[in-house]
Amino acid sequence: MIIVTNNPIVKSQITDKEIVHKDITYIEVLKECRDLVHKGYEILSHPLYGSVKPNETPYRSIIMKKGTNLDTNSLNLIEEAIVTSSKFQNNKKTPNWPNKVIEDFRVIDLDILQNTLQRIQYL
Repeated sequence: MIIVTNNPIVKSQITDKEIVHKDITYIEVLKECRDLVHKGYEILSHPLYGSVKPNETPYRSIIMKKGTNLDTNSLNLIEEAIVTSSKFQNNKKTPNWPNKVIEDFRVIDLDILQNTLQRIQYL
């Protein structure tokens, strides 16, 4: 299992999983996951989880696992997420939030990620 993220606190808080952390945009995280899907990875967490819109938060963390073949369900899911996120960004760009709000978005992303990891472990 790996986690692809642009959230810097994920790397420091989740120490028992492989973390692919890059200083990239929300949509670039989705594209990074799409590239991994093409290499045989499967998406385990929905790329648009949570109630925060893709143009509101700058952070996204996605759980994936190495598969054996191209998983068309994962490919469709990530492609749709890229299209949806791009539409949101085209309608209204992510604001230049103050540091306090940025920190809140980091914590929200981490919290959702941790809850998702707990649910996945019980599957």
